[in-house]
Amino acid sequence: MISKIVKIGLGLALCTTLGFATSQEEVKAFIDKGAKLCADKGIETCLAEFSKTEGEFVQGELYIFAYDFAGVNKAHGANPKLVGKNLFNLKDGSGKMLIQELIKTAKSGEGWVDYKWSHPVTKKIADKTSFVKKINDDLLIGTGYYK
Repeated sequence: MISKIVKIGLGLALCTTLGFATSQEEVKAFIDKGAKLCADKGIETCLAEFSKTEGEFVQGELYIFAYDFAGVNKAHGANPKLVGKNLFNLKDGSGKMLIQELIKTAKSGEGWVDYKWSHPVTKKIADKTSFVKKINDDLLIGTGYYK
């Protein structure tokens, strides 16, 4: 009984510490801020900033990721080790071709993509949605939150 209470308390504390996003408006504002940095400072500068795990573009569960339209990761605030890897064929927890869906959505300008992903607290597959935005003819940025 005590261990269950401790686990629940730790889970709640971690969720509070991580500051999970709760609204689409917050997610869109975060991406708009990233897009503005790219426009103002250039692509190389913004990609470097997005890959800083403790930079201004990592806030709780929100972090910016970037992909070129071939599926190569160009920035990742939660896992910079992914930078340079081609993830074009990456599937989500339900088998959806996730990166391909992100690219398809971004090519139209911007939009939302729903998918299944491992939750960082529970480690269970959960519903997640990401907002992606086209930055130029070969780059998108995005971020997401758990529903």
